[in-house]
Amino acid sequence: MTLFYRQNFCLIFFFFFIISSISAQTFSVSGVVRDAKTAEVVPFANVFIANTTKGTTTNEKGEYTLTKIPFGTVVISVSMLGYAPARQTIREENVTIKEIDFTLNPNEQELSEVKVSSSRDKTWEKQFQRFSKAILGETPLAKSCTIKDSYLIDFEEIKGILKATTTRPIELENLALGYRVFFTLTSFLLSNDEIQYQGYARFEELKPVSEKEQKNWIINKKMAFEGSDRHLFWSLANQKLKAEGYEAFVDAVGFNPANRLGNFYGQLGKSILSISLDSLIKKGRIANEFRIKLPKRIELHFASPYFNGQFYRDDNRMISWVEASKDLDFNDNGVIQNPKDLVVSGFMSNKRLAEMLPLDYLPSETTQREIPQTKTNIELDSTTQKSVWRLQEQVQLSTNKSYYHANENLWFSGKMLYADVSMSDSISKVVYVEWINPQNELISRQKYRVDSLHFQGMLNLPSNLLLGNYRLRAYTKWMLNFGDSTIFEHIVPVISPKQYIAERRPLDKNNVTNNSSIKLITDKKTYQSREKIIVQIEGLKAENLIVSVTDSMVIRRVKSLETKAKSFLSVSSFKILPAFKYLAETGLTLSGKVLDKNKKPTLANLVFYFGKAQYTVTAQTDTEGRFSVSGIQLSDTTDINYQATDLKGRLLNKILFDIEEFPIIKSSVTALSFEIKDLNETVFIEKDIDLPKDAIHLDEVSIRTKRTEKQFVSKPIYGNPDFTVYAKDMGPALIGMNPVLALQGKVPGVQITYADGRIKVRIRGGQNSIEGDSAPLYLIDGFPVEDVNSLLSVNFDNIDRIEVLKTSRAMFGSRGANGVIAIYTKSSVSKPSERNIAGLKASAKQLTIIGFQEVKPFFSPNYGTAQVKESSKPDMRTTIFWQPKLSKNTFSFHAADNAGVYRILVKNGNETSEVFVEVKR
Repeated sequence: MTLFYRQNFCLIFFFFFIISSISAQTFSVSGVVRDAKTAEVVPFANVFIANTTKGTTTNEKGEYTLTKIPFGTVVISVSMLGYAPARQTIREENVTIKEIDFTLNPNEQELSEVKVSSSRDKTWEKQFQRFSKAILGETPLAKSCTIKDSYLIDFEEIKGILKATTTRPIELENLALGYRVFFTLTSFLLSNDEIQYQGYARFEELKPVSEKEQKNWIINKKMAFEGSDRHLFWSLANQKLKAEGYEAFVDAVGFNPANRLGNFYGQLGKSILSISLDSLIKKGRIANEFRIKLPKRIELHFASPYFNGQFYRDDNRMISWVEASKDLDFNDNGVIQNPKDLVVSGFMSNKRLAEMLPLDYLPSETTQREIPQTKTNIELDSTTQKSVWRLQEQVQLSTNKSYYHANENLWFSGKMLYADVSMSDSISKVVYVEWINPQNELISRQKYRVDSLHFQGMLNLPSNLLLGNYRLRAYTKWMLNFGDSTIFEHIVPVISPKQYIAERRPLDKNNVTNNSSIKLITDKKTYQSREKIIVQIEGLKAENLIVSVTDSMVIRRVKSLETKAKSFLSVSSFKILPAFKYLAETGLTLSGKVLDKNKKPTLANLVFYFGKAQYTVTAQTDTEGRFSVSGIQLSDTTDINYQATDLKGRLLNKILFDIEEFPIIKSSVTALSFEIKDLNETVFIEKDIDLPKDAIHLDEVSIRTKRTEKQFVSKPIYGNPDFTVYAKDMGPALIGMNPVLALQGKVPGVQITYADGRIKVRIRGGQNSIEGDSAPLYLIDGFPVEDVNSLLSVNFDNIDRIEVLKTSRAMFGSRGANGVIAIYTKSSVSKPSERNIAGLKASAKQLTIIGFQEVKPFFSPNYGTAQVKESSKPDMRTTIFWQPKLSKNTFSFHAADNAGVYRILVKNGNETSEVFVEVKR
């Protein structure tokens, strides 16, 4: 078995070439603002990027658009009189257009009775003075900043802590900087020695009354900017920390900063040490971002042209302290992307609202910086447009029925489609299929391997499934480069067994596809129950046809619920280059970062042992500690042993694996054109059948044993088993036979039958089905094997024990639904210090990943023999036959017990044909 596929180098070269030559650095956001209760649009609402001058208002339809937003993290806020403010934090790195809708909750507070008095509330005035002084600051610029609507602020003081709240944004008029600021206060706490406040602002520029005032504003803005946290990180981003007047220092190891003396230079080189922050800066995730990890608390000395410091007697620079709990990300404008992780004190902390500048402000003389400038949104020529258009692929799913009942199996067939047929089967090999409930919540996500453009799957609908309109969503990661509109979605109603679905109105003739070239011919028109039905296909060469046979008396065909292929984006729609954030997947991917003992990225060698495939893969990290292993071909839930070592062979324990990214789930916009009606009789859902009459049925036997031998037993990853049978308790007569026979009569709830040379095992409590066998999952030393016959290769003399799990474990996925039989060899029970799996050391770690979903074929009973045909077990299936990939012009199946009319439906792409046959008892 080949574990890895070679990437398509021509394809990768193409989009790396065009990506490297074109890089967009801004994006746009648009959407609609609505009332949260009435869902009506809210016109003339303020929509703005928090803490900037960039904003707009919604039109009469509640629509808004914000453009030229720099890539990175921003907060989009919405405010409107009579509503509580709303905001969303988003981060974009390459998507140029984004849609975000807002809902505003009305403020429904009743106005309390107001008594007008000639005397002033002295307590409130004192509280407001403390509040104003704390939130505006005490710098010279704060004197020209006033709060215009102070009456909106309420105060509460408990045990010396002053708390301020307001239901509307506070309006500030800052005549020192030339801004009107609408500040939404989210929290405010003030004690004797500490102030904590949070909020976000919308800036409006004032018009100067004179040229002198305009010049003063320019000077004051520069004064407010210099020495601020933005100035610091702007200086770091542009490698001009020293040129801007900063020096950085750290406390010496073991020194208590509380013992700091007033003489700075007398301590320099002893208790306080110089540090270069420039050497700690690394490139961020996008072109204009940077990252820095501060080793400890940093003391900053800033030479301000406007102020003189008073902290040290021999150093009149302004002193600040900064520390961060995590790595700090910031852009080339000095805007910190994760400000909550930064703590500042000293001079820098004195810059409050009166000196707060919008994030899109920079002094004019600092705008010309030596950083690469690239054009954004460059329009593509026609040749490049065609090249990008050719890279489109889509997924189409077809289900065996139009709707379902709980406790049924949903079978589906998947097909890959391509804008350019010549690109077929050359891009993605991995498809994600999601099952989403009516509340837009993800229930399950499965991965499927694409084989010759096709894949197939099955979802088991539990008996307690709530009724409603569910959704199947399917996509490849590569499709996400072309936007969410390319994702395949299909409505799947789940209704009561007492109901059926019918079209709400006649379909348009253009949507009727029964006038196809496919012709279906049956050998008879009328059949008896359990009789063989033979169907011949004419009119086309059978190649990957989809066949579904259902009982039309209880399951209607609803054409509006049948899936159709989407249209690809047109060539002309590619005005600019997609971001190509996602690569085409040929298999599963493991990626992440390796850290050394100091939690810093490091060069390392990695070894991965894929136990199920018995395959070892090695990888190396780059200078940032990053690694990636792609093209992995593994099925179901699989354990991977792995270890990392440094270049000297020493073990590294800190390996951080990346978390997969998936598209967000939005509400469905599909218009429904069907209605639910009641049936005269309840649909009988049956999912079990009798065993053949010639099968040998072994009775259950309960055996009590007492273990006396003390031995070392390795602890399995699934915890304690339900039952264990040890080698000494296995009969010698079984040597040379299948080890599973050792469980006969020794494990309660395990039934083993032997007929026609085949062993069948059923564990009571498993989820057995008429449409699939009842086989449990078989493991050898923790690794899954194909079936019970694979156990014949195990040497009986080397078996230590057999463990039985009667109930499923989540880690085994669908393959463990019928229980687990785990065989452990004697080599697996050696002490951990003595193990050596594929060359890995004893301390190798283990990771469980979800691989490709393996689906068993649809099970249709073969009533060709008298013993099976005469079985007393009723066969009342609603899906009689399902073949998702038929490649011949004839097929056959046996009728069930339910008399009526069967619909035989054959699908070829969007073309379908059907024929009906009658079944009598």
